[in-house]
Amino acid sequence: MTANRGPIHSSSSAPFRLTDSETNPMCIYLVKNDSKGDKLLFRYPFHSFGGPVKESLNDRKRSLHKFSVLKKTAQPHDLTIFTDDVISSLFAVKMELCDRKFELKVNNVRFVGHPMQLVTGGGNDDGGEESSNKKPQSPSIIMINIVFALDAFARRQISNCYYDLSKILGIALRHEEKRCAYLSSQIKDMLYIHDTMAMSTSECDLDSSVDNNDHFKSILENSSLAQDLKSVFEGVVTNGIIKLKVNDWVDVSFCLPHKVHHFYRDGQYFEPESINKCLKGLRPYHGLLLMADRKVLLDKLPQDSSPSIVRLINMYNPVKSLETLSADSDLTLAQVFNIAGHLIYWGDAIVIFPLSETNMYAIAPNVPTERNDKFAKEFEKKFSGQKLLEVMGEFSFPTSLQYKLCPIEDKSSGSATIQIIIWLLQHKMLLQYHTYVYFMPSSKGLGYYNDESEFHDYNNKHPSEAPMTKYQTLSENWLQLSSGGYSSSMSSAEEMFHSLDEDEQIALMHIPASANPDDFRLLMRLLKQGYLSGEHHLEEIMYLENIRRSELLKLLDKFKNVLVTVEMEDPIISNFYSH
Repeated sequence: MTANRGPIHSSSSAPFRLTDSETNPMCIYLVKNDSKGDKLLFRYPFHSFGGPVKESLNDRKRSLHKFSVLKKTAQPHDLTIFTDDVISSLFAVKMELCDRKFELKVNNVRFVGHPMQLVTGGGNDDGGEESSNKKPQSPSIIMINIVFALDAFARRQISNCYYDLSKILGIALRHEEKRCAYLSSQIKDMLYIHDTMAMSTSECDLDSSVDNNDHFKSILENSSLAQDLKSVFEGVVTNGIIKLKVNDWVDVSFCLPHKVHHFYRDGQYFEPESINKCLKGLRPYHGLLLMADRKVLLDKLPQDSSPSIVRLINMYNPVKSLETLSADSDLTLAQVFNIAGHLIYWGDAIVIFPLSETNMYAIAPNVPTERNDKFAKEFEKKFSGQKLLEVMGEFSFPTSLQYKLCPIEDKSSGSATIQIIIWLLQHKMLLQYHTYVYFMPSSKGLGYYNDESEFHDYNNKHPSEAPMTKYQTLSENWLQLSSGGYSSSMSSAEEMFHSLDEDEQIALMHIPASANPDDFRLLMRLLKQGYLSGEHHLEEIMYLENIRRSELLKLLDKFKNVLVTVEMEDPIISNFYSH
């Protein structure tokens, strides 16, 4: 018996619905604190703070009092109430709180960062003759904090991502400060711009109004660190990918998985934690599908990337399993799994089952079906003469790939079909379905074995014998089965058989294939291993038990009265699709 139905696997790592305001930061800040006091060095975007900020209340206590009054009447996500003095006071934490997670919630805004303590003035990079003539600076201790302003109701996994990003940026700055005093130089330049512009404003006597936005504009034009912070902000807002070189020396790469993995359903985002759950469920029989051309992906790799990654990408083929890739790339399976996890996390690949003629595909949920959609235009441009909606219509129901590859087609036509399938999988428009098997032999399942007619027939054929009960008939059949010299080899199967309840035993013995010791032993083996509970698809059973597909399909056909097959998606693969 076969049934086609939608996904029934529940997973806590399913995509979740969010708005852009919950995933995108509202602002990025750079604050320092040292022996000379705390200071907001830079923020971006600075134009969102509504023009000049009155600074006539220079006293810190009065400024904080003003902030406490304003926040009571502030609108959601209103960052204008946070003056520069307030920001520097809030983010300039004590040294004891450095090198740990910083999180502060005010109204509907959550500030996340990782303050770090650095020793400045200790650069030891070879700067040539000019630097050798300079008087060495005495080292001092400084605290820096790169903070992101987020929606207060953003998911914990999202805020953790921005915390990690702040920490990575701080580590890069610490390295450059130790190498060549880069951070000290940048802070000095920023403070000089702040002081110079504040002094010029004071000379103009503009009622002590200071437009700090102009300060930040000038800093952005003259500071490479400020430009890097701007790039970080724009990267996380646009595509969630950050690739920059701090001080043209330290590579910083970061990825926000909920931004990289896209879904067609509006407001639905990929939960970062589901990446780990997906990787835990990865098996050697799974495969990879690159989301871009091989050459494009190789060009994206950093110069110091591992040769193992390059080797695996060069050996990649969508028809290969991870186990095959391991052998072809001369890498251990653990290495292949690590590289696969890296590619999946960065959105450069997704998990698939290797392309095969027996694969079954159906149209994925929530895919766009508009005629003039950008995907339709892209598809028609890549595959001339093909219409995306027509191709998608061919997969309205689960369809085996072997029916799309007609034997009379020439090789070029068959190759074009494969390329279309790959394109649809890359754009997550096709979802693969697998066959799962349920063992349902009794009235609790199919309701097929309540009829007593077979036992009456047996008693009528043997009138000299006492009437047989279900259990007696079962015992007689089992004795006949085990009397042919198979008792030793089938001891495990016999043990499994006797562990079933009476109705299940009777249902099995009514099937002619039960008299075949090989078939019966294989069925009991699969049942004992738990493969017939709807949790394992055929491909997994084939791999784990080293069984050919033809052998497994014959078994399903022989015991079709007690085995129910259901077409469903692999929960590991379905994590990358919207529901």
